[in-house]
Amino acid sequence: MRKKESLIKAFKEEVKRTNPMTFPICVDSFTNLWQYEFGALDDLPPEVEKLIAYRAVELGLMDD
Repeated sequence: MRKKESLIKAFKEEVKRTNPMTFPICVDSFTNLWQYEFGALDDLPPEVEKLIAYRAVELGLMDD
């Protein structure tokens, strides 16, 4: 499995277990690792952006 796919899969699993307190930490951790591995968030897949937004709304951290 390619590194990007592996990171995305791990993030999807981790974000499912977040709550309003741990969600921002989870996202920060993922984006920091992504930037470290790939240099920028420019190539972050749309599915990841949608997952972050959906979960933030679900947890009441953001309005839809």
